[in-house]
Amino acid sequence: MRTAIRLGPTGAVLIAVLALAALTTGSVPPPALATGPAQKLPLTSPLPALFADKGEVSGGCAWRRHSKRVFKRVHGHGRVRRVRRIKHWWTCEAPPASNAVTCQPAPPVSPTPEPPTPTEPEPEVGHLGVKAVEYSYTLSRPEVSTGEVIVELNNQGEDPHNLVLEHEGTEDPKLEIPSTPSLSQANSRLTLSPGTYRLYCSLYSHEAKGMEATLVVGSN
Repeated sequence: MRTAIRLGPTGAVLIAVLALAALTTGSVPPPALATGPAQKLPLTSPLPALFADKGEVSGGCAWRRHSKRVFKRVHGHGRVRRVRRIKHWWTCEAPPASNAVTCQPAPPVSPTPEPPTPTEPEPEVGHLGVKAVEYSYTLSRPEVSTGEVIVELNNQGEDPHNLVLEHEGTEDPKLEIPSTPSLSQANSRLTLSPGTYRLYCSLYSHEAKGMEATLVVGSN
């Protein structure tokens, strides 16, 4: 035989409170999920209570707990009662971006190139053209600078001619461009000292016939 137990208003409220406590007890946040848009998970999902109400990151999620007041209608003993409950749920949100600054390695320091060592300019080489005919010389210039001079003998005459350079007033050895046939050329690179040089042809009696000239060598 079943015996019906009647509860007064106080008993009904007590039963409602116990039911509400049964629903809210053991609530823990949900397990960690992959990061992405916020996910709403039920209250009963198992997440360690370590992250509850702290918003800490677990498994790539920043867990947030939410609460909301809800009202339920409870029927009992021919009456409808309005019972207030607190609903809890968790959402998984992407963790905030890190503000860490990435340090870039400093660029390598290139060694400072050493300035080039100045070099002394090479001395200029002079040029002198000598045209020979019967029986005279024509110089391209009456004076050249001391040092190396390229002397070119251009024989425009009918006889062979040579060219002798004698440094007047000194015992310097004579300089010579050998005999050059008619309508031909010959040249020689000579080193001339400051002073006056007498130029003449030593072949046959050409010097006596007036085949001579004077060249001045000036100091630099």
